[in-house]
Amino acid sequence: MPHLSPGFLSLYTPKEAESLNISPPQISETFSPSTWQDLAIQAANPQNQPQLPQKEPSIPRTVTFYSFKGGVGRTTALTHVASILAMRGRKVVAVDLDLEAPGLSTAFNLKKNPKYGIVDYFYERSYLPEGIEPSILITDIFSEVRIPNATGRLFVVPAGYLSLDYVSKVDDLHATTVIDGDKNIWSIFKQEIQEQLKPDILLIDSRTGINQWGALSLIQAADEAIIFLFPNEQNKQGIELLLESLQSLKNLSINFVFSPVPDVTKSGLDKVKEIWNLLLESIKNRTDENYDNDEEDLNTNNEQPENDELLVIPYLQPIAFADSYPILEMQDYYSKIANLIDEKNDEIQRSSVLNIVEQRWQIIESLEFPEVNAADQKQDLSLLFQRTTDFEKFLDDTTCLIRGKKGTGKTALYWLFLKHQELAQKLAHRRLDNTVFLSGHGRFQESRPTRDEFQIIHQNLQKKNGTWEAFWRAYLLFRCYQEELLKFPRGNKGKRGKFTELKKIINNLPKDTWQSESTKALLELSTNSQLILTVKDAVNIILNQEAKEKSQKLWFLYDDLDEDFSEAGELRHKALTGLFQLVQSCDASRLTEIRFKIFLREDIWNRLSFDNKSHFTGRDIILQWNQIDFLRLALRQAIQSQNFKNLVDRVYPVAVESIDIANEEELDKALELLWGSRRRGGNRAKKVSRWVYERLTDSSGTTFPRSLSILLKGAKEQELTDQGKSSTKIRTERLLQGKSLESGLRKASEKRCEEIKEEYPYLINFFDSLKGKSAFLIKEELQEIWNNLPDQVLENFEEFVSFLGEIGIIEFREKEGRYKFVDIYVYGFEMDRQGAV
Repeated sequence: MPHLSPGFLSLYTPKEAESLNISPPQISETFSPSTWQDLAIQAANPQNQPQLPQKEPSIPRTVTFYSFKGGVGRTTALTHVASILAMRGRKVVAVDLDLEAPGLSTAFNLKKNPKYGIVDYFYERSYLPEGIEPSILITDIFSEVRIPNATGRLFVVPAGYLSLDYVSKVDDLHATTVIDGDKNIWSIFKQEIQEQLKPDILLIDSRTGINQWGALSLIQAADEAIIFLFPNEQNKQGIELLLESLQSLKNLSINFVFSPVPDVTKSGLDKVKEIWNLLLESIKNRTDENYDNDEEDLNTNNEQPENDELLVIPYLQPIAFADSYPILEMQDYYSKIANLIDEKNDEIQRSSVLNIVEQRWQIIESLEFPEVNAADQKQDLSLLFQRTTDFEKFLDDTTCLIRGKKGTGKTALYWLFLKHQELAQKLAHRRLDNTVFLSGHGRFQESRPTRDEFQIIHQNLQKKNGTWEAFWRAYLLFRCYQEELLKFPRGNKGKRGKFTELKKIINNLPKDTWQSESTKALLELSTNSQLILTVKDAVNIILNQEAKEKSQKLWFLYDDLDEDFSEAGELRHKALTGLFQLVQSCDASRLTEIRFKIFLREDIWNRLSFDNKSHFTGRDIILQWNQIDFLRLALRQAIQSQNFKNLVDRVYPVAVESIDIANEEELDKALELLWGSRRRGGNRAKKVSRWVYERLTDSSGTTFPRSLSILLKGAKEQELTDQGKSSTKIRTERLLQGKSLESGLRKASEKRCEEIKEEYPYLINFFDSLKGKSAFLIKEELQEIWNNLPDQVLENFEEFVSFLGEIGIIEFREKEGRYKFVDIYVYGFEMDRQGAV
């Protein structure tokens, strides 16, 4: 019969307790589940679920590698991921909690096993009498794995030495044992390993299936679960049950890895995606509920997974036949899993930096995001101008046509070479030191014909049978006179005398202002047959020959051609055709020292038709911004704030020190301080950098750097407006929240829509008719809008649709059979975004 000890129970009324200074016990309103049974009860009774406190992420972050069934490469993946993280400079502790089938120490091929394992550590503390210090210390249960050339470190905590004593201890242990007040065996271990090693990450190799040690690994220990499964029905059903049980654990981040996948062809991956989507559907409503949900989040239900977000480990024979890991040649297959873990750790570190409230708002207030304005002499263009991958092509002597839409940087290039020549030379690596840059036409030269004067010039050329080619040649000569580059030979006899009349006409013209005399003179030089030939000789002999003798190049840059030439009638077509005919003529005459750089809107070029237009094939470039150049521009704009620059210097200095050679990962890391890593939790959510880039890119692939500045300024304004509001929880690892970026996108879209209306005034009725319409239209709906326009736009509907695609407004989605209007226009035209993803 067991020995019983007598005890006493005293009962007091509230008044008596108060007189005796006795406080009532505190009843916790929260309940933290620790077993599968707890989870099952909560899942079956969701109406009774308590509100769990939001767990603040911290270092070290615990990541559990779990699988419902064995044989899916879970332990193998952990060894490789641990090694990759250590190579990246992380301090990693790998813990074997697969206590009933341990193998982590064998997988790592530890040269020297520790004296004890985690089973011994747990067992002693579970049964140790109160007041007795444990004999098994934390330092007795781990060993280090030496990884060549690693800048971090990797420690392994094995389960223990396999023996009959081990079997007895595992059978007797309980994962829920409370050994120190309200602390369980895991929290004691984590505290001591933190004090001893101060790791960045704990990786747990969990027991498979539904059991107490799996519950400890997933429910009590894990901040993040990486769940491994083979892509079949058996695994799917098991994981679905698991997810149903875990639905109350909203703090737990979950990602899936399919392994080992025998068929990684398209058809094989389609099957994997099908299972993946079903699993994601199960967890989509359980994460990030306490964070702001913006409009973008409300419209992503139909978003299809992308290959780079799907985590797949193929069947690898070297892995299958290896005795120990990691296998260095196989590391790349596991790097995406390591990226996920790294990404979250970076978030926590950023949060710790930005979590000082006063500092956070000081930095946000200091952000500026100035737009590049090369015409502004006060702006330090060296800090803001971003050299793109197209820059080298632009420098090529044979490149004479620079195409692009409004807002893509054509004018910035024009001004760079005319007003900021020292910077231009530096960006060109001094390749153009002996090049003279002149404005053939554009705002750089105040003395130039206006839009109305070009109309008069066109009428006179028609009356007098003059050509635009002759006009542009005379205009080029006059520009050299204005810049004092035109030096006529002295004397009036022989060949020298042939330029007497030309010299007399030009030398009498004002240099600093454009007057009626200037227009009359150029008309005379482009309609008088004798003077036309003289001008041509002057360009050939005086300009080209003299430049050749000086080893010089003359660059003539042309801008503002869309604004200065009316689209009405045939003026623009005739004038631009003449300009390109001048280029052809100079090439035919082998005037190698005279080079042209003509900046022209893409749609205008596409509609031009003239003889031998193919002469410009391969001699043109389309200004486009790839993602890495776009990120470089974003970082340049952000670090105009000295406060933000100091912040980046503390965390990711390499990105600021060398923006032009920083890789995409380095740029991403720096910009994550500004706008975070992902839009929402989980690896399915888009990276913010990619989201910004795609939202500012139209359907033709053109990205608008001007819109970036507007978006970021708008986001900053929204952030300051929301300051102090407690309605939503902000992500502390970033300065600009998702809602703020969405607000900035709206402003960027509104501005872009204003610009496109200016570019295509004859489409204004169509643009205005889009208000309230769906951004995702079937053909018949779009055709009805076209039919109802007061003025016909283009001759037939197919031509109209083709034109909308050409200017980047819509794209056709084959799968849905609908036309999608791109985001850069949807907000500004006030369209309905529902379903437009």
